[in-house]
Amino acid sequence: MAGRLDRRIEIVKPRLVPVGLGETKEDGFETVATRWAKYTPVSDAEKLRAAAVEQKTDARFVIRYSRALALLDEDHKIRFDGSIWSISGVKELGRRRWLEFTGHRTGRPEV
Repeated sequence: MAGRLDRRIEIVKPRLVPVGLGETKEDGFETVATRWAKYTPVSDAEKLRAAAVEQKTDARFVIRYSRALALLDEDHKIRFDGSIWSISGVKELGRRRWLEFTGHRTGRPEV
């Protein structure tokens, strides 16, 4: 598996800035971690079997296990190949050996 970790990804979370009276707004992203990953696009056949015919790009990213990254939630995102990807699932593969993130690209690539 280690030989296939050939893509660089960033795990990011929204940067919140105060706007007054205890309220905040998102102002870009801040990097939580940068890791080597294996990138696998989800095939159309998998989407059809799941009855999820949609116009979005789904993928799986596999990284080496990290206790801190295993606890990520839906507020975190992946920055990969110039785009932001929403994380829809985190799964441990092996016994604390790998983490698999399932996600989909959200919007256009960043400039």
